[in-house]
Amino acid sequence: MGKAQRDKGQRGERELLGLLSGELGTCVKRNLSQTRGGGADCIDVKGYSIEIKFQETLNINAWWSQALSQCQGKEKPVLFYRKSRQPWTAVMLLSDVNSDYTGSDTIFCSLPTACMIIRENL
Repeated sequence: MGKAQRDKGQRGERELLGLLSGELGTCVKRNLSQTRGGGADCIDVKGYSIEIKFQETLNINAWWSQALSQCQGKEKPVLFYRKSRQPWTAVMLLSDVNSDYTGSDTIFCSLPTACMIIRENL
């Protein structure tokens, strides 16, 4: 990955984490150790492992696999992604939204909807 792509990704992370901070009413920061040691982009939201992608070429299946592999088993995985000039979209497990559901299906929702779901579970 080139420097320009890395910089864009970091800008996207800072942007989304600022939006999450406002929506959730708490300070949400980047996981600075993720570059060296791997792991989710954000681990500040209790109970959630958040992966963030700000790219023009969507690769949702690979990103979702990454989000699943990076959560520690206790956290609920969430993938936020967007392209330039597009709104943020979240991917979550349906079972994390509806505890009566036991499958592995995912839902796609807007940033405000994802934040509402997260707030309900904090």
